[in-house]
Amino acid sequence: MAGGKGTRLWPSSRQQKPKQFIDYFSAGETLLQSTYRRFSKFIDKDNIIVVSNEHYRDLVMEQLPELAQRNLLLEPMRRNTVPSVTWAAFEICNRCTDATIVVSPADQLITNEDKFAQDISRGLDYVAGSGRLLTVGISPTRAETAYGYIQMCDSMAEDIYKVKSFTEKPEMEFARLFVENKEFLWNTGIFISGARSFLETVHGAAVYYTDMMDYIQANYDYGKAYHEFVEKAFSMCPTLSLERGILEKADNVDVMVGHFGWADIGTWDALYDVMPKTGEHNVIASGRAILYDCKDCLVKLPEERVAVVQGLEDYVIAEEDNVLVICKKDDQGAIRKFVNDVQINIGDDYV
Repeated sequence: MAGGKGTRLWPSSRQQKPKQFIDYFSAGETLLQSTYRRFSKFIDKDNIIVVSNEHYRDLVMEQLPELAQRNLLLEPMRRNTVPSVTWAAFEICNRCTDATIVVSPADQLITNEDKFAQDISRGLDYVAGSGRLLTVGISPTRAETAYGYIQMCDSMAEDIYKVKSFTEKPEMEFARLFVENKEFLWNTGIFISGARSFLETVHGAAVYYTDMMDYIQANYDYGKAYHEFVEKAFSMCPTLSLERGILEKADNVDVMVGHFGWADIGTWDALYDVMPKTGEHNVIASGRAILYDCKDCLVKLPEERVAVVQGLEDYVIAEEDNVLVICKKDDQGAIRKFVNDVQINIGDDYV
């Protein structure tokens, strides 16, 4: 899944080039490229499908020139993850009716790729022919309000449990309780299932998907995935995440505890957490900066820029093209407000 706007990393992540197409770690590859490479280590490239927005066709093909055209599905509009995954599952079922699928966001950092391959492969084996839907969670190391949480209950297999509940981005009070409780995992957004089992679950999950599913099943024409029916199908779907729209309503959902290092690169705070720090716990992600009496700050500038900063603690100083932002690092809601206010009052060219 590579179609999001990455608003919470504005101004680095912009509508024309969001975070999945950016190299945040100076590693020589973008988040999308690293995700594709990671999966191609143990999954045939012919079986890797990228779902993105139609506005990003050129960016995807520029960054993944080896991607077959039939393996790029372009969303006609943003309706969150339910129609995106449903469309991909239909496409996969047309190629192999017994396929198992793994769904992954393209904006994650995985620090142990061997363990990742082992865990995902085990998850694929677990769901094959079982009718179960499997999410992947990570044991939390801190109270984090930018992540979703999965509550475990009955054991199904080693490190696999039945899901009791999902919680999206809780307040800090609840995040602390979740970490102390030991029944909760961070939700990685990685999801594993039989393709047909997933489609059957979507069809039965809620009445507001019935029209979409019936329409796609009646009109889907393999090999002609960009016809008008795709736009009509998307328009029938409410804007809901996979968790809220499907998994919370299903009774066949399990969670596997992952053993690979993981971070969702969705916020400035999350990016700060995974990057090397100076002695004063500051991060210079790009550009050059001299910091005086600063602590716990993150600076990301164009390479040719120089910043001199004094007296800030827990701030982001980020510049990209025509926008400079200086704000509290851990205030995720503020970034969304900034983007909205700039778009309304100044214009689309700045978001």
